[in-house]
Amino acid sequence: MIPNARIPALIAITLAEWGLEHGLSGEAMAAALGVDSLEALQDEELRLSPADYESLLALVYRESSREDLGLAIGSRLTVSSYGVLGHAMLSAATAGEAIRIGLDYYRLTSAFMTLDAETTPEALIMTARLDYPLPHLQRFAPEEQMVGVTAVARDLLGSNFSPLAIDFAMPPPPYADRMKAWFACPVRYNQPENRFLIDSRLLDVSLRTANALTAKHLLNLCETLLQQDRAAAPGDLLQRVNAAIRARVGRWPAMVEVAEQLGMSERTLRRRLQELGTDYQREIDAVRHQLALQLLEKPEITVEQMAAVLGYSEAVSFRRAFQRWTGKTPQAWRQQVA
Repeated sequence: MIPNARIPALIAITLAEWGLEHGLSGEAMAAALGVDSLEALQDEELRLSPADYESLLALVYRESSREDLGLAIGSRLTVSSYGVLGHAMLSAATAGEAIRIGLDYYRLTSAFMTLDAETTPEALIMTARLDYPLPHLQRFAPEEQMVGVTAVARDLLGSNFSPLAIDFAMPPPPYADRMKAWFACPVRYNQPENRFLIDSRLLDVSLRTANALTAKHLLNLCETLLQQDRAAAPGDLLQRVNAAIRARVGRWPAMVEVAEQLGMSERTLRRRLQELGTDYQREIDAVRHQLALQLLEKPEITVEQMAAVLGYSEAVSFRRAFQRWTGKTPQAWRQQVA
């Protein structure tokens, strides 16, 4: 397996089960993951790297010829698929409490994306940001996340549940109509972020499976497992690199500066980024991209001012970079999200 492993094997197990059902070789899938056999995935202490998952996804996409893999896998998930965390959610008093438990401990089951949530009078809005810029994960993870969350919500609230809306940052895929039919709500593509919106009135709905004593015990176990995971794994390298870059926006630090700040050599940082399927310049661009989207939400800031803030010597260079990232000019993006 590749170093810096940190992701639980839950989704790998589901992918492997689906692959076997569709005629894929178990030996090939195990080799893609760097394990001796698929039985090794049942080890609760096993952790996989983003590149391990990327390798498995590349194989399954190629051999199955299924474009809608995120929908196929996410729709197989149930609350019980999430083990201790799933049972803790089932034991919660209300749907809102179950969602809070899921948001607090989701990294026990999957760590492709960082989840955040905010509540307005109308909706709870969950935002999912991809942690690893790997091509097959970029394609799979947002769909699997949103479909999986909806499947779990239907377990908790009933099969008729539908979100208020689903937003995807990606362009619409060829199977967009199937996605819309499965969610049974508006599904919007080419949005600034991946978002799941649920009617805030549902948060107070009582769960028929509620059990306060069971919930308390399972939450304690979730906390213990999360602390063990944090102790066993190094800090998230990409988040640390990202933070170091953001600390000096506009005067982008050289790779050697960030490496020194993180207590390693430039060569080691380069190797570890390669193991995660990325490189330093790509991380610089990712920060610029994220900041550009934030700046475009402020109509008083001109494109020329954005270019200067982001360290571009000319606005035309920024426009080219933004079009490379999104397929749109900054002005077109601003009009779209206005």
